[in-house]
Amino acid sequence: MKTYKIVPLVIDNYFIHLRNFEEAIYDSKLQYSLSHLAFTENISPENIISALQKSLQICQLAGIESKHHFKKIYVYDPIDQVLHIDWRMSQKGFNLMIMQFPKLNQKTGYWLWELASL
Repeated sequence: MKTYKIVPLVIDNYFIHLRNFEEAIYDSKLQYSLSHLAFTENISPENIISALQKSLQICQLAGIESKHHFKKIYVYDPIDQVLHIDWRMSQKGFNLMIMQFPKLNQKTGYWLWELASL
C-alpha cells in the first residue's frame, strides 16, 4: 500500500518572486530622468531640486508611494571621475515635477499645455 505525506505549502518564496516582479514593472515605467529637463534653460539646479522635493511631498500627502514614480540613481562620469545623483521618474512623476517650477517661460508653458491635453 502506498502512503502519502502531507507537505506544507511554502508561500514565502511565492511572495518574494511576486514582489520582485511588481518592482520590475514599476521600474520599467521610470522612463524619464533629470536630463529630460533640458527645456528648462532658465531654471536653476536649486529650483529643480526644490520641485523634486515638493513632488515627493505631494506623493506623501496624497498617500501614494513615491518609489513607484521617483527613484534615485547614481551615474558615474568617467571623464570627470565623479559620481552624480540623478532621478528616474514615471510620466506622472515627471509631469508633477514640471508643475512645481516657480517660473514660467515659453517652453514650460508649452509643456504645461501638453500636460493638460493628456
